[in-house]
Amino acid sequence: MNPQTVSLTDIPDNKPVRIYLPIKEHAQRYRTQALYKTLAASEFELRFEPGALPIDQLDLSESCLVNVDFGGPNISLQAVISSTAQHKLVMNAEKLVSHDQMREFFRVDAVTEVISKSFQSDFSGSRDKAWSLRGKTIDISGNGILATFSEKPPEESPVKLELTLPGQKKRVIPLLANPVRTTRVDHDNWEIAYHFQNISGETRDLIVGCCFEIQRRFLRLGASEIN
Repeated sequence: MNPQTVSLTDIPDNKPVRIYLPIKEHAQRYRTQALYKTLAASEFELRFEPGALPIDQLDLSESCLVNVDFGGPNISLQAVISSTAQHKLVMNAEKLVSHDQMREFFRVDAVTEVISKSFQSDFSGSRDKAWSLRGKTIDISGNGILATFSEKPPEESPVKLELTLPGQKKRVIPLLANPVRTTRVDHDNWEIAYHFQNISGETRDLIVGCCFEIQRRFLRLGASEIN
């Protein structure tokens, strides 16, 4: 299926989709699953499991992103919420989102190992003590990760990351990254948001491909539970 020629009628009713919902006063979107139903040429309905839809927290002035898995290509739609009801949203599709644009939105929940290390050149002559911290990711995207550590990493930029991509073949990806947000959750738990720096297109595609595979597993699991 060519993503450029897809229409809403190509999406079967009761198809599980992944939606990224804008939340008031939050930059990061809320990710959840819903069941799709076409209503009109550009209008569709999404039905959610009880408790999955935070209606009171939705920012209705912002657009949403809906990702549809066709078992190969993924179709992503930008849409706005036209009405809300308990466990249900009525949406109006605005446009298709390209693969490159999707990278800016697409983030999946994934727990995997990450190591953050000091960045020191062999020729820098730095006397700073090298450090290394082992942590776990909370979510992953083609642009960066959110990870948790048992202690606060030193405030350095950039840092070296060794990210283990989840899957049957656990591949370790070396990366340079900048810490963009540090939050202390409790006395021995720090959350750090990292943005990848100077990442190659090949490496980014590898990470994004892993993210799509994780999403496909979520969709298959969700579809089996709903059915």
